[in-house]
Formats: sequence, C-alpha cells, structure tokens
Amino acid sequence: MKETPLVMPKLSMTMTEGTLVTWRKAEGDEVRAGEVICEVMTDKVDMEVEGNVDGTLTRIVARPEDEVPVGEPIAYIATEADDLLGGLFDTPEPQPQAAPVAVPAPPVAVPGPPAWIPAVPAARAAAAERGLDLATVTPSGPGGTIRLSDLPPVATRSRSPRAAIARRMSASADVPQFVVYRDLTLTPSRHGWTTVFVRAFATALRRHPELNAEWAGEDVRSHDHVGVALAVDTRRGLLAPVLTDPDLDEMSTLEERIADVVRRARTGKLALGEMTGGTTTVSNLGGFGVDAFQVLLSPPQATALSVGAVRQQVVPVPGGIGTALRCRVGLTTDHRVGDGADAARLLATLSEVLSE
Repeated sequence: MKETPLVMPKLSMTMTEGTLVTWRKAEGDEVRAGEVICEVMTDKVDMEVEGNVDGTLTRIVARPEDEVPVGEPIAYIATEADDLLGGLFDTPEPQPQAAPVAVPAPPVAVPGPPAWIPAVPAARAAAAERGLDLATVTPSGPGGTIRLSDLPPVATRSRSPRAAIARRMSASADVPQFVVYRDLTLTPSRHGWTTVFVRAFATALRRHPELNAEWAGEDVRSHDHVGVALAVDTRRGLLAPVLTDPDLDEMSTLEERIADVVRRARTGKLALGEMTGGTTTVSNLGGFGVDAFQVLLSPPQATALSVGAVRQQVVPVPGGIGTALRCRVGLTTDHRVGDGADAARLLATLSEVLSE
C-alpha cells in the first residue's frame, strides 16, 4: 500500500491557488475515485473536489480557510494500487577502487560526490522546486526511499474573504468613471423591484449598444449579448453572478432565475461559468433603506446601475401636490466608452421602459 497525494486542482484557466472550504471526509474514511472529498473556493465560488484513487484518507494537510497553490497536496490517500516505484529503490552499484599506491607524502583527503539519496521522482522534483535538501527528510518508503508524503507540508496562509473584492475594486480605480443620477417614477408591480430593474435596464441597454461595450485598449468593442451581473450580499462578501439576456425572459421566469441564483450565491453553489460574461452590473440597496449611492465599475464592464429605495414621495401635480412611487438610480459609466450625454440618454430610455 502506498500514499498518493490529493492536490489542489486547477478549476479554471486563470486559477493559481484555491482556498479549502470544508472536508466531506475525515481522516480514516474510505474514499473512491470520483467521490466528492472536499470543497474549495476560487474567486469566492465553491467547487467540489473528487478523489483520484480508491483508498483510505490517511492525512489531511490543508484546513478550512487555508490558501493552497494549484498542484500542492491538500491530503494523502493510502491505496492498494500497484507500486510504480520498481527500480527506484535499488542502490547504485559500488564503483571499483584502484589499488593503493605508496607515496612518500601524506595523502590529501578529497571530498567525494554527495551520497545518492533514494527518492521517488515526484518527491525529488518537489524538493528541488522548494530548494529542500533531501538529506534532511526522514524516509518512510521501502529501502529508505523518500516519498512525496515525507516532505514537510507547504506553508499555507488564510485569505480574507475580501481579497477577491479588493483585487477587482483596485482594478476599478484605474478606470476613469463618472456617475449620472435620475429620479424615476414607477408603477406598482407584483414582482420584486430587483426583477423589474434588471429586466428594464437590460432592455434599455440593448437599445444603446454604444454603452453595452468595453474599452479594448485602443477602441470600443461592443457586445452581442447583455449580461447583467447582479450584486448579491453573501456571508463571504459581494458576489455578482451573471444573468445572460434577462430582457428576453418573461417577468415571472426572470424572477425565478433571480431567486435561484441569489440562493445559490448565498450557499456557495454557483458554477464558475455563472461568474463570467457580464457586460454591466445592477446593485440594489433599496431594501436597506439607501436612497442613492455610487456603484463602482467592474472592468471591463462600461456601465453599472445603482438602485435606491422605492418610496412614495411628494411630487407636484396639476393644481397642487400629490404623491408618486419614486426611486433614484445612478448610472456609473466608463468615460473612455461614453460621455455624460450618452449616460443621460440611457437613463431616459430606462425611464421609458419602466413606464411601458
């Protein structure tokens, strides 16, 4: 029986490290290849990690909240699979020694080459990468061979849930952006206001392809779809799963989509694909009693809409004053993609869509 490492998998093309979220198995549990053993998080999306062999989970080396580089062990599994180490434990044949020759002067000791240390290839490669001297490692394999599991664990660090947000917002600070506000008059709806605004804004944005775009380094590049990244408050911080072409859905269907994606965002069950493809963002803080706020852009998106509280407000009416259902929205725009007048026209269209 030998130990084989379960390593941090590469779950996306850009992933370089992952954070261990929880273990589904404990040390001593039997595991099978393809069975879910643990969950890891990358960019705040939880993904399940499956076992790579049948065997027993002997050692867990990564704990919840540990941040582990891709390819580094997070646990070890003892397996009955054939030992592929044949030939690696043989000691090299001794070299023939020349007969001693008498000389008049005392011999000078010349240091020979360092002793050969038997180790499996994976352990030798990992030790070389870390700059680790194999002579300092206690072997556990046959014939005093060093296995990968004999190497000291890689130092891990805990990552704040704010790390992904910090990276994204730091990139946003490099974008020249401005905000345009507008008060909108609404009609009562049997659907939630988030659903109403997501669909209406997607509809308005489709009518303004010049802002459904991104800055591509030298010029503006338009998108052929509308992807609304919906800001969702979760226990790990802000997540923004993407709703593709929400303006093409019926209101009841979209409301179900939003409820489902919000639920899965808050339970950490989003797929990686649901976090990509956004061409704009909608953030609604009206439920917290916030009347107006600025939402930062998430590059490369060129727009982001903030939605404040929907309230009955006093408004002028013919012959006096009255009340109306009102809301203040703010449209943040990448100034490289559009100007203030472009943003104002988009908000005017949004007002028209909401009144249709």
